[in-house]
Amino acid sequence: MDRGSADAGHHRLKAWASGAALLAAMTPAAAFAQDADRDNKGVFSIAVENDSLSSGADRNYTSGIKLAYVSQVDEVPGWLEGTSGLTRTFSGSDPDFWGVAIGHSIFTPEDISANPAPADEHPYAGWLYMQIMIGAEEDREDGREPRYLDTYELELGITGPSAMGEEAQRGIHEWLGAPDPQGWDSQLNDELAFAVSFDRRWRPPWARLSTDIGGLEFDLTPNAGVTLGTLRTEARAGVAARIGWRLDNDYGPPRVRPSLSGVEHFSGGPLSWQVFAGVQGRAVAHNLFLDGNTYEDSASVDRNPYVADFQTGFSVSAGDWRLAYTYVWRTEEFEAQGARQDFGALAISVRL
Repeated sequence: MDRGSADAGHHRLKAWASGAALLAAMTPAAAFAQDADRDNKGVFSIAVENDSLSSGADRNYTSGIKLAYVSQVDEVPGWLEGTSGLTRTFSGSDPDFWGVAIGHSIFTPEDISANPAPADEHPYAGWLYMQIMIGAEEDREDGREPRYLDTYELELGITGPSAMGEEAQRGIHEWLGAPDPQGWDSQLNDELAFAVSFDRRWRPPWARLSTDIGGLEFDLTPNAGVTLGTLRTEARAGVAARIGWRLDNDYGPPRVRPSLSGVEHFSGGPLSWQVFAGVQGRAVAHNLFLDGNTYEDSASVDRNPYVADFQTGFSVSAGDWRLAYTYVWRTEEFEAQGARQDFGALAISVRL
């Protein structure tokens, strides 16, 4: 896709920051003021994942919510500058931006009326956590567009009664008039857990196509990553296909882990939309919510070592706002699971 010679030698992300300066020499003052206002901004996002956004089946992974902020480009704070050696080694770039998030997830068995909870169904668990992330887009000395974006992430949180999964689910069910879950006494015990993750999202030039049909664009965005920790240990790989306008606006919508996750950053500006479909496979060596507590006995099930997510959805952005919806099918995560999981994900982002 032709981005013009003005972007040569710059990151796609850094181009957002320089766009206002370029426009200053090309447009009247009023137009410049309008574009400068949307120049280089951080992004706030809220992502909600829930079975009520799909089939409504209350089972396994039943709810997740994440509030996130991603900084402006080139706004990495001093206490994270030490990560530059890591990102230069693996990404060929200094960190471009950083982010922080807090979130809460709930897991339940399929039969929430049983007390005690069925031993062969997903254990009850809540997960209250925070994440710190840095992002680095490839630098290319020849001035061509970067071919990938890397993210490095630390997730730290607590499961068990202190995660307040029981209170959250019972409160929501009471508000909705839904059945009260009965088996929370068998939830996982309190445990601090962590995970470190690395993900690469490619945007290869050979996988992009612009057409003369209404300005439609098409691309393929492969991804791969690994997570290590007491929370989750896995390797993953996948690909998404997208069609729409201004696909270089982002790297996909934000999601809650584990997922075909996107990045909160998007460039804003004129109308951008996309319809997407993707698949990701995961080889899972450990999952706290299935394997049970690490240091003491708790509910657990026999985990499947291979899991796949299939997803389809859309996103649309205009100005400083973006809305995205994703429908997810997840294959069986444990041996006694009777059917695949499905849920919906809704994400709203704003640039400020």
